[in-house]
Amino acid sequence: MGEDRILVVVVVALCLLGILAVYSVDPVRTEGWGTRSFFGRQIIWNIVGWSIFLFFAFLDYRLLARGGWLFYLLMCLSLVGVLLFGTGDETGARRWLFSQSVQPAEFAKLFLILFLGFYMSESKEDFDSYPLLLKSGVLSIVPVALVFVEPDLGTSMVLLVTWLGALFVCGFGGKKMGIVLGGLAALGSSGWLFLKEYQKRRVMAFLNPWKDPLGSGYNVLQSQIAIGAGGLTGQGWLSGKQSQLRFLPARHTDFIFASFCEQTGFLGGALILLLMGVLVWLSMRIARNALDLEGKVFAALTGLVFGFQFFVNAGMNMGVMPVTGIPLPFVSYGGSALLVNLIMVGLLYNIANSKRREVEKRKFGHSDQ
Repeated sequence: MGEDRILVVVVVALCLLGILAVYSVDPVRTEGWGTRSFFGRQIIWNIVGWSIFLFFAFLDYRLLARGGWLFYLLMCLSLVGVLLFGTGDETGARRWLFSQSVQPAEFAKLFLILFLGFYMSESKEDFDSYPLLLKSGVLSIVPVALVFVEPDLGTSMVLLVTWLGALFVCGFGGKKMGIVLGGLAALGSSGWLFLKEYQKRRVMAFLNPWKDPLGSGYNVLQSQIAIGAGGLTGQGWLSGKQSQLRFLPARHTDFIFASFCEQTGFLGGALILLLMGVLVWLSMRIARNALDLEGKVFAALTGLVFGFQFFVNAGMNMGVMPVTGIPLPFVSYGGSALLVNLIMVGLLYNIANSKRREVEKRKFGHSDQ
């Protein structure tokens, strides 16, 4: 079985686990499969997402690369639109357009990958140069800053990592990468001054959740209790005090990994870890074997985004990473994130399929001689 087909099997498995996980903590699951329930909407988004996957899987990805500046413009305009016209939540963050139906920051991940694939491919002669480092950095920092002021610390980190990944894939040397990382470390230190109070409390809770167990440390402590209660094989499907009695907050979104582990135990968590690991490994293999630089950058950055999001989400569920609001790819409840993730999988499939067809074409040509 080729990489493209294994990719589909792995992502289908993750999406099915996601629907089951959302169903298990849905407070209105007994009221049917309608759109009122979380799992009902998750199923609809899966149907829409897989339909869009088919479009991106068979559209020539090199056509997307040509729209690099258009994607960049769309990304910046939509993020500015959120700041001007967006809808807020209880924390005061503005993250949604159209009455909380679209989250542009999620689409910014895809648009930045497409833009960097185009921009870096157009600048091959400047690889490992300071001018390209500076220009790509300035262009990438704009969406990072727009998302940061929403505020959405987690997604701004994902966008920043995407730019760093593009530098690495395009062969920037250790000295330049060291300068960039040093500069970001200094910027991160001063960035503390610009964090909202609830974000500062989350970071402090990561360092010592027991300092405020009923306040800022509550989410992390409940998550750790849920994972610990799961043991090896879990409390059982639709069981578990933390998730079923609603002690665990955001159990269908940010903390769905903990609620799943409480019910299925270490084995359930390990299954998600295995599937995500295979997905990231496949992404890097597809990047290594891509026919061109655009495909290489697209695939590598997609794998990096998936891996980073899983690492941070699972880490904050286990209390080894600060709570930053990053969803678990394909598993957490949420339409915008799921649609964007399936579009990125469509691109991966596209790149792998193009390589397979090229190999088969060459093989067929040789057999004719």
